[in-house]
Amino acid sequence: MGVIDSAWFYEKLSERDASLRDMARFMGLDPSAVSRMLSGERKMSADEQDQIADYLGVALAEVAAHRRGVVAGFAEKKQAGYEGGNTGPVAPDEPPVKMFTEDDVIYKDGKRWMELEDGTLLEVHPAWGCMKGTLTIMPGVDLTAPMDWDEEWGEKLYNE
Repeated sequence: MGVIDSAWFYEKLSERDASLRDMARFMGLDPSAVSRMLSGERKMSADEQDQIADYLGVALAEVAAHRRGVVAGFAEKKQAGYEGGNTGPVAPDEPPVKMFTEDDVIYKDGKRWMELEDGTLLEVHPAWGCMKGTLTIMPGVDLTAPMDWDEEWGEKLYNE
C-alpha cells in the first residue's frame, strides 16, 4: 500500500495527549482500521483526512502532505538546491501573448476553432479544457504571491 508519515500522526496524537482509540472513536471507526490506516496498510479517504485534520487541530493541507509520506524534494531527482540570485523582475523580450478563453471558441464543422489576430482559424487541441474544474486551490492560497522564505517549508522545499 502507500507510504504514510506515521511518526508525524502519532506525534500529533501525543501532543494532544490523545490515543489512537480516542481518534478512532471521534471518527466513528474501529481502532484497528485507524491503526492499519496510519501504518499504510489501508488507504486514507478524503473524508477521513478531513476528520483527522479536525481532530488534531491542524490544517488540512498539513494532513494531506503527511498522508503521502516524507517527500525528499528535488534531491531525489539529483537536482541542485536553489541558490537564489537575482530576485528582481525580468523584463520579457516580447510583449505578452493574448491568451484564449472559452468565450473565444468558435464551433464549426463539429470542431473547435480559435481566430488569430490576422483572421486565420486555429483548430483547438482536443485536450484543451479537459481539466476544467478538476483542480482545487486551498482557501487563502495566492499562487501569484512570491514565496515567503521565512516560512518553515520554504527552506525544506529547495534544500532537503
